[in-house]
Amino acid sequence: MPRISQEESDARRNQVIDACQELCRTQGYHDITMAHIAQGVSFGRANIYNYFQNKDEVFLALLQREHEQWAESLSDLEREVADDPASFGDEFLAQALAASLEPRVAMLKLLATSIFEMEEYSRPERLVDLKQAYKDVLAALRSLMRTTKPAWSDARIEDFVFSFMPFLHGVYPYAFHSDKQLAAMKQVGVPAPERGVADLVRTCALKLLQDE
Repeated sequence: MPRISQEESDARRNQVIDACQELCRTQGYHDITMAHIAQGVSFGRANIYNYFQNKDEVFLALLQREHEQWAESLSDLEREVADDPASFGDEFLAQALAASLEPRVAMLKLLATSIFEMEEYSRPERLVDLKQAYKDVLAALRSLMRTTKPAWSDARIEDFVFSFMPFLHGVYPYAFHSDKQLAAMKQVGVPAPERGVADLVRTCALKLLQDE
């Protein structure tokens, strides 16, 4: 069998991740199998194992890509405000952070569900790849805060970062509900909050941005 180019190999790897992301739109982590993922790619299932040992590594790669894309959007935001950060207030920054996370539904869903299992059952080198992407997000977020909040101390920036990041693990369950969840909530008289990702993130970010 002829060897494929690095470009084609990368394309195949991304195709696997894309297939996983598409399944994540409607199914949960425990419902998705490698066989399901294989149905969404254009090459044989056996070849998937050239890139990923198991489904946990596919999910981990998806989470890594989501972090990389978020870090890039945070850096874009910093470049947008860098020339005149004083003219951009807390409301603008909170809205911008919310907008940066609105497309990251897959990331928020995975953070809220099975990250510990994904990490536990993936090879150490794959976990290192994810942690590098996470490190890049932290660096981009800190850099954005230094630019937009020049009066903040390093300690104040750390307080923001490590209040905001854990909050993200709980966003998805409040923004999205299954029919089963909605039925149970209705039965006990708990109204489902009609608030999406952007609204939840904006509200939290604005509170955290306000100076004491």
